[in-house]
Amino acid sequence: MREYLSSYSIDLTVVHMDLSDEGVDGWCMREDDIEFLIQIDENLTDDEYRRTLLHEMYHMYQHLKRISRCEMCAYGSEQQNLDKFSNSL
Repeated sequence: MREYLSSYSIDLTVVHMDLSDEGVDGWCMREDDIEFLIQIDENLTDDEYRRTLLHEMYHMYQHLKRISRCEMCAYGSEQQNLDKFSNSL
């Protein structure tokens, strides 16, 4: 968030819950202009969790920057940021 959204004051809540009935690993919901809720399936592995969090945070970025939602863009960003994260360890 510091790298891509440092000029925004954001209230982000991440909730872990069972999303297996929904058939998704996560959701990103905008509650208001700066408040976001990300739900992540509590049954994910560590790698799946990181990937899902980065994916949903890109959707948050799309909301804030007023970029139309693009799943392919979110997958690309997810992989790029996951690689960056892995290289920083």
